[in-house]
Amino acid sequence: MRKWEQKRAQEISEYILVTHIVSLLIFLMIVFSFYNLPLGLHFPLYLLFMFIIFTATIIAYTAGKLLPRITTLEQPQIDEILLLAVIFPLAFIFLWYSHNFFGAKVLILVPSIIASTSLGKLGGTTAAVLTSALLFFLDYRLHNYLPPEIFQTNSIITGVNLLLTWLVGGLMEVERKTRQELLQLADYDQLTGLYNHRYLQEKLALTLQKAAAENLPVSFALLDIDQFKYFNTVYGYQKGDEILANIGQLLGEEIKEPCYAARYGSDEFALVFPGKEKSEATRVTSLIKEKIVSRATVSLLDSERTPPFKAFTIVTGLASYPADADGVSSLVRAAENDLYRTKYSRGDAYLYYSIISEITHLKVKEAFPTLQTLVALINIKDRYTFGHSERVMSYSLALAKKLSLSEEEKDTLRYGAYLHDLGKIEVESAILNKTGSLTEREWEIMKMHTILGSEIVKPLLFFQDISPIIRSHHENYDGSGYPDGLKGEEIPLPARIVRLADSFDAMTTDRPYKKALTFSQASQELQKYAGKHYDPLLVDLFLEAVKEAYEKRNTYL
Repeated sequence: MRKWEQKRAQEISEYILVTHIVSLLIFLMIVFSFYNLPLGLHFPLYLLFMFIIFTATIIAYTAGKLLPRITTLEQPQIDEILLLAVIFPLAFIFLWYSHNFFGAKVLILVPSIIASTSLGKLGGTTAAVLTSALLFFLDYRLHNYLPPEIFQTNSIITGVNLLLTWLVGGLMEVERKTRQELLQLADYDQLTGLYNHRYLQEKLALTLQKAAAENLPVSFALLDIDQFKYFNTVYGYQKGDEILANIGQLLGEEIKEPCYAARYGSDEFALVFPGKEKSEATRVTSLIKEKIVSRATVSLLDSERTPPFKAFTIVTGLASYPADADGVSSLVRAAENDLYRTKYSRGDAYLYYSIISEITHLKVKEAFPTLQTLVALINIKDRYTFGHSERVMSYSLALAKKLSLSEEEKDTLRYGAYLHDLGKIEVESAILNKTGSLTEREWEIMKMHTILGSEIVKPLLFFQDISPIIRSHHENYDGSGYPDGLKGEEIPLPARIVRLADSFDAMTTDRPYKKALTFSQASQELQKYAGKHYDPLLVDLFLEAVKEAYEKRNTYL
């Protein structure tokens, strides 16, 4: 029990204890009043015996409450039930014995209040109705009818009885519900309904203690949603929350006691398998992972009619106690290490998505240094196009200057040209660096790099204008290009510019399968395909703009 929980339970327990003791004392005071007893021990033996019994009951009940100090308040305690079982009949035995002593009628409040504090509003109100009905019944049996003054007195006492029990019982129920809600807030994640990270640490520690005592294994699994920021950005945070809630519901359905699940981080979940070896936990985790992916994919399909461009995937890490760790921290660390090994052994493509997810909300200029790293990785992967992106950017900006584009348009063109081949990170190096002609299948894969690149930057908030450049930089002016077969001015102007710059640099750069063309030869090629591959209004301006840049480039070679 946590300190705050312990303190709250202790405080309310003290109020209940005092209420019960005062109720018992009221009982004794009524007995003393009935007999008009003097102070001291000068009264009949049977009353002395009753007094001793009552005093012993109070002492025993008080000791029973004070020794544990804490009551759970979730259900009535056995000592409270026994107290009610003793007081209830005693009260009516005394009422019967005292006959017309009106002061004794207050005794019916004592069992009712005890029932309210122990059993809540319903139990207390039921006790109040029962004691009030018995009060009327006793008076009717004693007098064979109900005199007006007795009926009036009983009615008033009944009203007070019902009001007090309803109020006290209601307050006790509010307290119980408040504690349950506080525990829910303290121990559970509100979105997924699973244990939260803090409570997981506590429960896992108890699980390991029990496992150590019983010499049993405990397996611990982490499930990480791969690049969840991507889905949050593309589909919206509301859809992201929906996916997390669905995962929580699924884990709640699949993970049964004594196993349990928790939300470990913003996009991570933990599974604990007491008594299960690592092999068994791996099997169960794999099955659950498949179900999560399936449910999440269905959720994403609700938003779009086509499957998500980036597949929804889960990365897992597992560790076992005592084989991999000897405590909570080391067990969690071992599972995290296993997860990270899986994550970062997945090649450059994973690295790209990792970096992209980290710069999701950065402005273009802020993210550019990071993007330079990505382009450097592409250059390393496609060794025959080293420096290609930088040159395409330079040629594109030279034409932009001729066209008197605004600074904002130049910035869009600069970054679009620089990142135009970003999708090649998803293309195999064997295809990128093949010396001979590509097969039909390889060519189809190569053409996909325009779509892949535009989809990679789609989640980036400040890169929305760049995505069409990347996607359309291989469209032809006559509509024979790819991927969408756009023609003429359907192709964005920046993409038409990059199309020229990209082709020109490819023509004027040495490749394993061909020698570089001279500026004059490249110019002839561009003019030859003006109106077919290239915007005819841009070709001459482009050649005029890049001639100086081309000559400078060759001077330094």
